[in-house]
Amino acid sequence: MVTSLETQLDRVICKQDFPVGGAVVVVKDSQVLYGKGFGKSRLGRNERDFTTDTIVSIQSISKSFTAAALLQLVEKGLLELDTPLVKYLPYFRTTDKLMSDSITVKQLLSHTAGFSGDLGIGNLISPNASEFNVFESLKVHFGVTNTVLQSISKREDVTKYFNSVALSYPPGSNWSYCTDAYIVAADLFEKVSGLKWDDYMENVLFRSFKMNRTTLHVERVQQEEDSAQYYTATDSILHNIIKPNANMDVFESPFPVNLLGAPMGFIYSTANNLGGYLSSYMNKHPFMPQSMIDLMYEPVWKFDSENGYALGWGTREVGSRTFIEHGGGFPGVSAYVSMAPSDRVGVVVVSNHDKTPTQKICYKVLDTLFQI
Repeated sequence: MVTSLETQLDRVICKQDFPVGGAVVVVKDSQVLYGKGFGKSRLGRNERDFTTDTIVSIQSISKSFTAAALLQLVEKGLLELDTPLVKYLPYFRTTDKLMSDSITVKQLLSHTAGFSGDLGIGNLISPNASEFNVFESLKVHFGVTNTVLQSISKREDVTKYFNSVALSYPPGSNWSYCTDAYIVAADLFEKVSGLKWDDYMENVLFRSFKMNRTTLHVERVQQEEDSAQYYTATDSILHNIIKPNANMDVFESPFPVNLLGAPMGFIYSTANNLGGYLSSYMNKHPFMPQSMIDLMYEPVWKFDSENGYALGWGTREVGSRTFIEHGGGFPGVSAYVSMAPSDRVGVVVVSNHDKTPTQKICYKVLDTLFQI
């Protein structure tokens, strides 16, 4: 069966879909059914093959980890999803205090809090954000000054930044993806638990998932030989244009680093580790009670009859089967994961180029697995 499946998947996963490199892993019942690296994790003098153990940025897939940590507080009775956020973070407010006082934890995690969309602050606080030549224009676009950026040294400061944010609609009445909200979510975790979010991720969550090649710390990643460099086809976004291979139309992209922003998108992992992560939700003894996992999967917002957004996860219904999934993107990064809990099947696609169609690859693999 495994040989037959490998042959089928080799036919549907096109090497050409990976402009530089990436990896695909399929898990079922906590076992790896398929795992393969494609292309290169690094180009130029230090050229290396991309493997299923290559450490790479996973961007917004990180949000599910933050949501999971908060659900564990719900399980312990320390947090209530339908309670206003201000009960736990008294300094949280927007320009409309009356409205923002009603924003619940669930709305924060499901992008239904009333924010207009990305606020820019989460990415602008990245220590190397100025390496992108859109840095100055983004500051102007989002109304973020150097004084504001210099005032932010911890996640609580990001929460307090929301004092200057105007809500676009009443909480719970619409959906708009606000990546910055997940930094507030980590601040919430810290204030309610009394623990540092970073320490909890590294020493509790990653360890419980046996994710030994997953980390928040860029220093560890950059010291690893089997870790990715990042590439983009869009040289116009770069200050320093480096073309590592004369025969390839790709350019080195700045390393995605942002420890304060880790809860929204700056965890580093591998295809194999993410496969194990998906399995930890679906095996016979999941990492937290099934009732909590079901809460994570329950759509808070439905875009249509098939697609929705839950808590740190998107949801998609195809026939009688529900898929729980999320993507991640950034200059030089594209990643996608999806799982079918009813079948205990998960698919991971990661890459080091922002034009890799990771969602498309993921769906082709799922279609093959289920003959959809």
